[in-house]
Amino acid sequence: MSYARIAFSVNLSLGELFVRATLGMLLLAFTATAIAAQSSGNTAGQARPGSSAGTAHAQVHVWQDTITLPTYEEGPPDINPPFDQFVTNGRYNYPYTMRENLSDHSSPRRWRALNLENEYLKCVVLPDLGGHLYRCLDKRNGADMFYRNPSLKFARIAYRGAWAAYGIEFNFPVSHNWMTASPVDFATSTAPDGSATIWVKNIDRVYGMEWCVELTLRPGRAALEQKTTLYNPSGARHRFYWWTNAGVQVWDDTRLYYPTQFTVFHGFTDVDTWPVNRAGVDLSIVRNHKDGPVSRFSYASNEPFMGVYHPRTNAGVVHYSSRSDLPSKKIFSWGSDADGLQWREALSDNHSAYVEIQAGLFRDQETYGFLDPQQSIHFTEYWLPIRDIGGVTRANPDAVLFLSRTPSENASPVALEVALNVTRAFANAKLVLSGGTGAVAAESVSLSPNATYRKQFPDLPADKAYSIVLTAEAGEVILSHGEGKYDFVPRAEVRTELPPAYEYPAIEKRSEGDFLELGADQERNGMQLEALATYRAGLNRFPHSVPLTGSLGRLEVALKQFSAAIEHLSSVMERVSNDQEASYYLGIAHAANGQLDKARRAFEVSEQFGAFRPASLYELAALDARQGSFERAHQRLAAAAQEFPEALRLIDLDITLLRLSGKEQAAKDHLAILLKVDPANSFLRYEAARLGQQDETLWAHLAADPERILEIAVQYMHFGLYAEAVEILARDYPTGSGVVSEPGMPSPQQDPLIAYYRGYCRELLHQDGAADFAVASRLPAAYVFPNRPESFDVLKRALAANSGDANAHALLGSLYMSGGIEEAAMTEWEAARTLNPAIPALLRNMGYTVLYSKGSPERAAELFGEGTTAEPANAENYLGLEKALRAAGRSPEERAAALQKYPGQSPPAQLVFQLARDLAEAGRFEEAQRALATHFVSREEGGASRMEVYVEIKVLEAKSLAQKNQCGAARTLIQHLTDPVAQLSLTKDALALELQSKNAREAIGAIDAICPK
Repeated sequence: MSYARIAFSVNLSLGELFVRATLGMLLLAFTATAIAAQSSGNTAGQARPGSSAGTAHAQVHVWQDTITLPTYEEGPPDINPPFDQFVTNGRYNYPYTMRENLSDHSSPRRWRALNLENEYLKCVVLPDLGGHLYRCLDKRNGADMFYRNPSLKFARIAYRGAWAAYGIEFNFPVSHNWMTASPVDFATSTAPDGSATIWVKNIDRVYGMEWCVELTLRPGRAALEQKTTLYNPSGARHRFYWWTNAGVQVWDDTRLYYPTQFTVFHGFTDVDTWPVNRAGVDLSIVRNHKDGPVSRFSYASNEPFMGVYHPRTNAGVVHYSSRSDLPSKKIFSWGSDADGLQWREALSDNHSAYVEIQAGLFRDQETYGFLDPQQSIHFTEYWLPIRDIGGVTRANPDAVLFLSRTPSENASPVALEVALNVTRAFANAKLVLSGGTGAVAAESVSLSPNATYRKQFPDLPADKAYSIVLTAEAGEVILSHGEGKYDFVPRAEVRTELPPAYEYPAIEKRSEGDFLELGADQERNGMQLEALATYRAGLNRFPHSVPLTGSLGRLEVALKQFSAAIEHLSSVMERVSNDQEASYYLGIAHAANGQLDKARRAFEVSEQFGAFRPASLYELAALDARQGSFERAHQRLAAAAQEFPEALRLIDLDITLLRLSGKEQAAKDHLAILLKVDPANSFLRYEAARLGQQDETLWAHLAADPERILEIAVQYMHFGLYAEAVEILARDYPTGSGVVSEPGMPSPQQDPLIAYYRGYCRELLHQDGAADFAVASRLPAAYVFPNRPESFDVLKRALAANSGDANAHALLGSLYMSGGIEEAAMTEWEAARTLNPAIPALLRNMGYTVLYSKGSPERAAELFGEGTTAEPANAENYLGLEKALRAAGRSPEERAAALQKYPGQSPPAQLVFQLARDLAEAGRFEEAQRALATHFVSREEGGASRMEVYVEIKVLEAKSLAQKNQCGAARTLIQHLTDPVAQLSLTKDALALELQSKNAREAIGAIDAICPK
């Protein structure tokens, strides 16, 4: 991807650029003149209008209602914070909860639904499930374009666990992202051209970055338009990727149209041919996916489309995205081998199959980039229904062509059949078929989305290549295609043998560049603490390296290690006085440490020019406001918005400054413009309410997630507007069925961070915050995982008011831990332990910190053991105890006994599996198998399965027999390993497949070595 695309004027529509630039100029002048703009309104709760089918160019309808779906029930999330230090699977989730407590029973559940309908399509979006598009009905033939799973059946696939297969999923900044099964921000709007849009968006808690998707239907168009904005409003650089993931239901005869000659596997490895692979299998036909999952990325192709067509229904879907928008494509299928069939069972109630067609920014899903503060990216995609066309040869947003040859009645000539779907009406278009040196046929055609155009041109010489050109009445080309002509990299230039991944030398032999690139690669993969260690190791070898010192300081800012960052970044500035990046991050660190004058001087260097200018202008405006100069802050924000219209957050706070400066009408006028291009923005919606607009749904939306409230409060606090922060923190928010939250979410009134922040802001207003701090100290701390840098000052202020506040100590410890500051974390947790050892996850956190820092396993076992008493329902205390006992060399009997003390009725899969393994290691094989059969275990992609553990314990039993010289019994057991196991739902085929795994083959090989045949 070219980083020119991440400039601050990328790919916005001219209208939006005009609105934002004009807004900046208007704000500079303090004009209160209303500006005409597209009509837009939140239509949540609007009654469904009458059908528009058959009405030419009628207004597209958008409305909110509900949909009832059988939904598999989910238990409470994991109460334990998933600190990076404890991660073993490469998925970094803190400060989110883990949602792996899934069940095998369902019940009808009503979900809020956003509906979008024009003459041709009716689409449904579920805002409480990641904003996924659930379905899009082609009204012409009644077919669903995407996988409309009739039930929501969750498996452990997403980053946090719970994931269901259906419709379109939006993946940023990681795959199956943190909010994929959670409520997100949403709004709807209409426009004067008759179009309507559903908006879904979210700001993540891990990095503070934002995605926004606009799904639009236009009058007279049989196409769903998807426009996406990715934006980093945070103060630091963060990793990201984007993949749009559309599930499409398939049958055995479904065809995948993937215009490429080569594909590549994950990690940019294993180049293969397409559609027929090296093994001679045509993977474009779904029935041929018999050898496991198919997961292939396009390679050496610049074609912008891909499609799926179902001969069974004579329908399908095409995706289009230009190479300058989303250049990468991917096809995924679970396959139809035994494992694939098990995934069908795990994800559906009707055993239906689906494939995923995906589009992304980068070449594969192991490649990440970075977004700097205030950078944004925009791109557009189109989803087109296809009907009665036979297949896909060429597609663009206006038309889809299928061009096929069949033998004519005579032997030599062929008949060329042209089939066309168009997405809008074209009267008096011209279709020209050419072959060789001239036109073969030409005709005038009137095309409509209501009908498929089909024409056969018989008796054509078979040795010629033919081309089709379709032009509109005014002469512009609608679509053109030449047989066999695609935008592929020439075969001679395609590298079919990829070079091996670079292997970094041993640490003592690494160059400065090795340390820099390894650290950057670790950051791109979310391994921030490992990258921190890499940069530090690099500085040990190259103590005068400016790039390493700067990289370390920048990462220390991202990890909230501000004092260390100041030391390193100041060193860089002494050597390179105009280093904008170092100066910007130095300003952030100084500001976080309360050194505002030093922060200003640093930002005045970084705002001069370059990539950090917009973020620096924002920070300088915040300092202006904190020092009481609203006018100067306003002027700076307005000028920044004019210069950088895509830095979206630059202008939001200016509405507040105008309101507080007594310019309410100007604030209202400019807010109205902003809401037209960002109607799902919770901050803007709240400002509108402060300015007197009615928005009854806002309060339930904020109440559903206290982090939404803190996000707004922190924006006010950053500008020194503590009274505004108190106002939103002190509201009495609604509760009950109208508040739609993810499992485990505390209400704002029950979230101690809300109360701590409220008390802190009161103190800075020279009011008494003691009552708020006291409330916070008594609230439950379950599922509250602090991560914002502002929380340091908040919690330290609470402890200054009351050093005996166990909650504040525990939360401050978690905050330190989130930044890799383990020693300070343990100090705070030890203080909390003395005051209240029953604080959720406290002793578990301490035990794992000791264990993973290679401390004494006996000390860890002591902490976990105390945890089983203080917090007996926390399964992690038992799992941690088992790990500590193992590290201390204790017997499998003792380890199994520790796990068996867990009193819960639904132990997590990890505990069930470990108990079975320990029992087997102790020689208690029947008990081990019963442990597996007793509890439901949901499937996990990439993780251990019940079948895998079953095979492990059976092979271990065979090994035990072999070691006792009972080789006949051992061989018999191995021979019967493929026998179905009804109580575990294990089939013969599935077991046979598992026995082909590397681990199983090696274990059986070890038995064969003991008992040679």
